[in-house]
Amino acid sequence: MSSLSQIAYISRSAIVGNQHTVENEITRILQVAQSNNRAKNITGALLYSGGYFCQVIEGTQEDIETLFESIQMDARHMSVTVLNYEQIATRQFGDWQMALAGIEESLRFHVEGLVDDATHIKVQESARDVVNTLYKLVMQKQHIFTQRTNP
Repeated sequence: MSSLSQIAYISRSAIVGNQHTVENEITRILQVAQSNNRAKNITGALLYSGGYFCQVIEGTQEDIETLFESIQMDARHMSVTVLNYEQIATRQFGDWQMALAGIEESLRFHVEGLVDDATHIKVQESARDVVNTLYKLVMQKQHIFTQRTNP
């Protein structure tokens, strides 16, 4: 069996249009990702923040590498930057084929610090911050959804 891996990356969105257009395109991205990821046993979370995608993807090393190559070739992504890629023992986003952490108009992260810093340790720390933030946002959304469906 292949080892389990996790990749965290950030990219600039190339989606053109107003907020409604962006939200519709992200909804389409999620629907396709959830369907494809289910078949490959890939899990993760996606955040759209201030014109950037922040995403964490988990799965076998081979599946993650194949998926990430397709993301890099996707015309909706520009300046794709890996924040962290590592072998993991357990999944952090194991309950979701692709969870939506949110769609935000303003930028949540200081992007220049994430992608321009040459210090490997700082990038790893930033990547952990991105992963933890996505996890917290997903859990908040799940909590709100549970409250709405179970009054």
